[in-house]
Formats: sequence, structure tokens, C-alpha cells
Amino acid sequence: MNFIMRYENLSFPESLRFLARKAGIHLKGSLIKQAEGLREVLLEAHKEATAFLSGNLVRSKVAKSYLTSRGLNNEMMSSFSLGYSLREWHALFNHLRHKGFAEDHLLQSGLVSQGERGCYDTFRDRIMFPICTVQGDVIAFGGRVMDGSQPKYLNSADTILFKKGEALYGLNLAKEEIKKRGYALLVEGYFDVITCHLHGYRNTIAPLGTALTPGHLRRLKRFTHRVVLLFDGDEAGKAAAARSLPILFEQGFSSRVLILPEQEDPDTFLRTSGGQFFEDLLNKAYPAIDFILGLPQKDKTERVYEALGLIALSGDPIVRDELLKELSEKSGIREIALREAMKKSGRRMAEKVRHASPVSPDRIAYDEEILLLSAALHFPERFGSIMDELDTAEFRNEKVKAVFEKLRAAGGTEGIDSILSSFTVEERMLITSLSLEPGFDLSHTDKNIDDCLRKFLIRKLEERLKRAEATGDLKLMQTLLAERKNLMKEGR
Repeated sequence: MNFIMRYENLSFPESLRFLARKAGIHLKGSLIKQAEGLREVLLEAHKEATAFLSGNLVRSKVAKSYLTSRGLNNEMMSSFSLGYSLREWHALFNHLRHKGFAEDHLLQSGLVSQGERGCYDTFRDRIMFPICTVQGDVIAFGGRVMDGSQPKYLNSADTILFKKGEALYGLNLAKEEIKKRGYALLVEGYFDVITCHLHGYRNTIAPLGTALTPGHLRRLKRFTHRVVLLFDGDEAGKAAAARSLPILFEQGFSSRVLILPEQEDPDTFLRTSGGQFFEDLLNKAYPAIDFILGLPQKDKTERVYEALGLIALSGDPIVRDELLKELSEKSGIREIALREAMKKSGRRMAEKVRHASPVSPDRIAYDEEILLLSAALHFPERFGSIMDELDTAEFRNEKVKAVFEKLRAAGGTEGIDSILSSFTVEERMLITSLSLEPGFDLSHTDKNIDDCLRKFLIRKLEERLKRAEATGDLKLMQTLLAERKNLMKEGR
């Protein structure tokens, strides 16, 4: 067991499940057995779905041609197990039912969704990117459209297998190269990861369309504590880099930043400029302090205080000491003055840096909270009925929560223009982005609202289910599982 934990960089429970699967045995204990049984069914469903979707890609000239036009060869398509979801509504559902999977299990897998007319495929007419555990088991999917429709990307909802805020795309393929090179190359998108791997940078990974989280970094720190952030050469890319640095410092990572030329992303840059030019740029990646000191639209004092805020987030006093010396050398400010400023207001500066970076407007993760806000903005008459069904205290997205509470205080969204000044810059960016790209078909607003509200109820049930599992209350677990099943089948 110790060997597996060290070699595969797994926790004890993960090692236990890994060995049990390899040996073809079931773990004992009623709660463990029930949870493991469901996990194994869902893993098998994803494995079968991957094979089905890969077969679709082989047979689809349009999908294959699209990937070829993006510079991908057969080796990369195979290595990443890329697939294609058919335009039909029930292709994958019918295939998996034919293979013997129960409808309830398919709903819990996220591969299938529940509508007024029954079950249907969650993903349709999209290039499919399997999302894997570190060991290579498929646990979710990302899907990308091949035209200009919205949302451009769609990820599986969270399940007992998959947590979007923890999974890193490509880590299963990149882990050995990350250990070999000593650092991870962190990019933003699926195609960025694959193109980097194609050009020999097989230590490349990406979060799934979300900001970097402690959960992501807990996964990554098993393999390295060094990261190079590689982002697009526009203001959104710079904002994404600035947003990532606080969490990296807080989690004890050493980080550098590479911002590509304007209008470029890793995918397009590597395909047009080639690996050698990219390697030259990579060797010139900015240390984090240099990046902060070079931020535009801020004066020197602001940039120095922001750098101090980052340093204050580090939990290692030796690292903080070295970074303060580095900041002194690069800013020209005496080290003793920096230390005095850190002593007086280091915690306040750290909190300011942690919460200051704006959300990039083109990286919205369209979950139920975002989609309900979008519906309220586009259809002000629905605001009251939406709020009647929600408790904002249960929101996970603090930005969405703040916008809803300000709108409620103002009496709704009809007069939103008159209260825009009360929103922060980040909140206004979110409102503007949703006004341009709602994230759902406006002709199906009622269905969108109903689906989102149902997901809220299911989420609450799942949180209760986790607590019941933690306390070993099998009877309550069975009751909650039945409630969730009925909610999925009946809708609201």
C-alpha cells in the first residue's frame, strides 16, 4: 500500500480503491460497499460512453475534419480519447440502456439529463473531451460546439465521481512529465493542453473553465510545487494570471508567468510560430514579483502593495523573507521599509489581493446559480418568482450572491441601469457578460429556470447525503437517495 501511495501519489482511500479495482474485489463494510458499488457503476458507464463517443468521432467526417483543422493528428485524438456526441437527443442514452445501465445510474452519472419528456443526452453535437482521474479513469466530459452557438463549452455537472473545482484536464497524461521537468505548465483550455502536448510540452494541464482553486492545487502538489502560468495575450489573460497568483502563493507554490503576444493563445501560437519560438518565450517567463510590478494602469506604490499582499499570503517564513529581498531589489524600495509595511498591514493587504482580481468575462462557468441570474436579467418579470424559491445564503458563488442581494434590495432587475454604480467592477463585468451571452436558449426560459431550481434542491439533498455518509446513518442515506431519485424523475 505504501508503495502505491508513493508511486502513484495517491491518498490512502484512493490507493485502497485503486488496488481493489486492480484485484477485482469489492471493499467490505455496508457504507463503503454501497458507495464503492455506485462508483464502480458510474465509472463503467463513463468507460462505455468514452468508447461510444470515440467511435462516433471515427465515423464523423465533419467532427474529424474540425479537429484536423485545429492541428490535431490521430495520435493526439487517440491519446486524449477524444470523441463526438451525435446531434440526436437519445443516442448515448439508448446505447447505455442497451448495455444494461439503469436510468437512475445514468442520471447520477451526469451523462444523461431529465426533462419533461424523459431522459435525454446531456451532450449533443459536440467534440467530447474525457476528463480523467490521475489514474486515467474517465469521470466526466467537456463538450465543445463546432459552430458559434452558446455555450461554447459545456462540462459535466458535479457527481460523486467528479468535482469541477478539483479536476485538472490532462493531469493523468502529464504527471510523469511534470515530475521529470519539475514544474507544471498551466493553461486555460482543452485545445491549449492538447496542442502543447503535441509540440512536446507534455507537462501541460488546465482547470476546467474555472478559476484556479485550492482543490486543483491539492491534486497538483503531489507532483510538483512549481507552476508556469501560460495565458492568452490579452487583458483577460493578464487578469486570469493575476487572479491565479494569490491562490498559488497561499498554497505554497513557486510560480512564473508567461503572457503570450496579443491576440494569441497557446493553441494558435504553437501552430503558427512553432516550438522553438515558444521555448524562447518560456525561458523568459516572468517571476511572479516581476509580473505584478509590471502590471499596467497602476502606479508604483499600488504595484508594490499588491506584491506585498502576495508575499503575505505565503505560509513559509523563509519564502517570505526571500521574496521581500527580491521585491526590494526590483522595486528600489528599502527592505526595512517593506518589512515595516508588511508588519503593519500584511494581513489586510493579503485579503485585498485575494479578492481584488476581476473575473475574466469570457470564462463564465454556466452553473445553476449563473443561469438563474442570467434568466432574471433577461426576464425581469421572473425575478420575484425566482427569489421566492431561493435562499441566497446557500449560494456558493459569492459574486452571484452579492448581485442577487443587491437586486432584491432594489426591488428587482427592471431598473438595474439606475443602480449599476452600486455594483463592483467584477459584478458589472458579470452582468455585462450575461447580457451578451445568456448561456441558455431564451425561448426555453421556463425550462431553464425549472432545471436550475431542481439542481438546487438536488444539491441540498447531496449535501445532506454527504453528512449522513460521514456519520454512518445508512437509513437516512437510503431515504435521501430515494428523494433524489424521485426529484430527478418527477422534476419540479
